[in-house]
This record gives sequence, structure tokens and C-alpha cells, in this order.
Amino acid sequence: MAEPDSYSEDIRLFRSLLIVTALRDRKDLQVLEALRGFDGGLVWEPLSELMIDDEVWRYAVETMGYDPKLVFCHPEVLLHDPRTSLYYRGMCALSLKAVRDYFGAVDNLERGNRRARLGQDKALKMARTYNTFICSLIKNSADWTLENGRRTIIATLGITLDGVMRNKIGDIAEQRVRILTMEWVLDHGLLVTPQLTRKQIREALPVACELVGGVMMEHSSEPDISFYRDTETGRDLLAIVEIKGGIDPAGALERYGAATKSFQHALEQSARCRNFLLSAVYTPELSRRIASDRLVEHSFDIVRMLEDPLERDRFFQELFHHTLRLI
Repeated sequence: MAEPDSYSEDIRLFRSLLIVTALRDRKDLQVLEALRGFDGGLVWEPLSELMIDDEVWRYAVETMGYDPKLVFCHPEVLLHDPRTSLYYRGMCALSLKAVRDYFGAVDNLERGNRRARLGQDKALKMARTYNTFICSLIKNSADWTLENGRRTIIATLGITLDGVMRNKIGDIAEQRVRILTMEWVLDHGLLVTPQLTRKQIREALPVACELVGGVMMEHSSEPDISFYRDTETGRDLLAIVEIKGGIDPAGALERYGAATKSFQHALEQSARCRNFLLSAVYTPELSRRIASDRLVEHSFDIVRMLEDPLERDRFFQELFHHTLRLI
């Protein structure tokens, strides 16, 4: 059974909270009500201008009797309330990542961020893209109904929720590694300044701290953790740690690519810098690349390290004893 404050427990708690929050927000119903409340006159002709298929229009509007704006996307609706992008994107079963390839990010628009601006040209491009997908789905689906479309919206929200969860899991892993590393430094008498307690470390990590032997430890975005000494000629980089806690196997190589850029930059600063990769996922291809890549000195499995004290100690011994020579 996992420890009460274990990594696995954190993930379970976060997943539960995320699902409950999403169900409570009922974003799909909010945008549906916004659509139904739109009473502006919409000009749909010519249909081709909005990339709406004539046959699909006849089926949805004339045969099924649906309100056109609940099936097809009109740029004026998007301009009136950009949050409705979520409705049409859901009808298309397109993820947030997918739509970025077509017309850029829509995250802030769908959240109703007042600072997000939507221009006429982008609204038209969005409407055309959504309509192209919607028409294709209706045309290639037997007995399509608006209820089918709404179920697709809910499914798409679930996919988006899963993506958010996977990204957040990476953030949780990164934070836990930082905290555990600082606690290990504190417990082994390596911390010089600032003077901290374990409680203070968990409440707010210092951006930088001084360790014994004149070694500085720094937390940043790239790299996640770095160790260096200040010399007369500048900063002497000793080691860096890249933490990739994402659990999606499909993104493993992409995350590794980001880490290697940081490793390459580190070696350009100091040829004797040692690079550590901590990843939550090791696919066969990723393992093969690591084995043939001289940029990665040491690699560790984050999940094993966070759950297994022996694996955790192996990492710290490699870092603080064999690499930094502080113990």
C-alpha cells in the first residue's frame, strides 16, 4: 500500500479533484446556453463561403429541423462569444492541441479570458475549419443526430481533461523531486544558506542556495536543477538535472528532445558538466536513444525513485557523492 504522502497518492487525489471540478463547472452546458441565447441574425448564404456542404445542410436543417447555429459554426457567433469555440471544437472531436495546427491557440478564448482577442479573419478561419470537420462527420455517419454531436462534445472534454491531468502530473513529479532533493541536502548537513526547516522547504523552495564546498544549487525552468561553483572566470557548471514527469508515452521523445537541448547548452558552458535525466516514461525507442547519446550521463525512473527509498538513495549517491563529491 502506498504511503499517505506518496507520489501515487498525490496523483490519485489530483485526478479525483480534477474530475469533480470539471463536472461541477459544466462547461458544455454553459456554452450551449450561450448559443441558445444568441438572438442575432445570421447570414448563412452562400454556404460554400463557410465551408458548409449543401447536402449536409439540407439534412440537418431541412430534414431534421435543427437550429443551424447548433450544428454549424458561424463567425459572428464566435465573435459574440468566443467561448462557443468549445462547443464546435467538441462537435468536431478536435483536441486543443489539434486546433493549434489549424488556426492557433484557443485556450484563453474558450475560458472566456477578457484579455483574449478574436479578430474577424481568425473567426472566419475557425468557422470554416469547424464546419469542414462537422460536415465530414455528419456525411460519413449513419443516422447522425444532434444528440450524437453533444455526446462527442462530452467525449472531447474528457480527452482535454486527460491532457490537463497528464501535464499536471509532470508538474507534481517535478515539484516532488525538487523537495526531496532539498530535504536530502538538509538531512545530510550539506546546506549552508539559507537556513531552512523541512516545513519551510515544503512551503516554498528557495530559488538558489549554497551547499558545502562552495557549490551553488539553483532551481529554474531550464535546467530544472543545476549545480555550479562561481570562479574568477565565471560560473563553473558541475551538474544539471532535467525532470520530465509526463506520463504520456506518445510524448516521451518530445520531452527527451527538450531535455537534450538543455544538456547540450550545459556542455557548451562546461565540458565537464554531468547531465542527469529523470523521466516517468522510458519507451524502447527512448531507452535506445539514451544508450547511444553521450549527452545523458545518468538516467533514472521518476516513479521508482519517488516510491522506492533505495532507488531514491541511489540517485542521491550518484549525484552528491560520485558527481559533486560533497559526501
